[in-house]
Amino acid sequence: MFGKQESRRRKAERIAGQAWDHLTSAIDSAEHSARSVRRRAESAYDDTSGRVGVGAKEARVRAKDAYDALLGKRRRRGTSWGWLAAATLAGAAVGWVVTTAGRRALAQPQPLELPDSLSDEFARTRD
Repeated sequence: MFGKQESRRRKAERIAGQAWDHLTSAIDSAEHSARSVRRRAESAYDDTSGRVGVGAKEARVRAKDAYDALLGKRRRRGTSWGWLAAATLAGAAVGWVVTTAGRRALAQPQPLELPDSLSDEFARTRD
């Protein structure tokens, strides 16, 4: 009678041991698969985030503008025409000053002459 009970106990322990081995093997396999899937997902995210990032930002801006338009809010972004006009006028003024200075410089009939003392010293050092 004890022999049968002992063999049942061993059989139960053997089955429990096998079940434990299968369970740990399945967990290790699932962990490896999860890591692999995570790496592939990270790679896919890195590849697409650069391409989608700019488009998503533009889509958000447009959606916000559309929502603001529906609410009747005024859009304040865009070209600042006042600054553009001021920069144009400043550029025209600088161009006029440079042109006037250039014409005066070219209107001189003769080039400036060096004083005799400087021209003599320069001539002596060259010979």
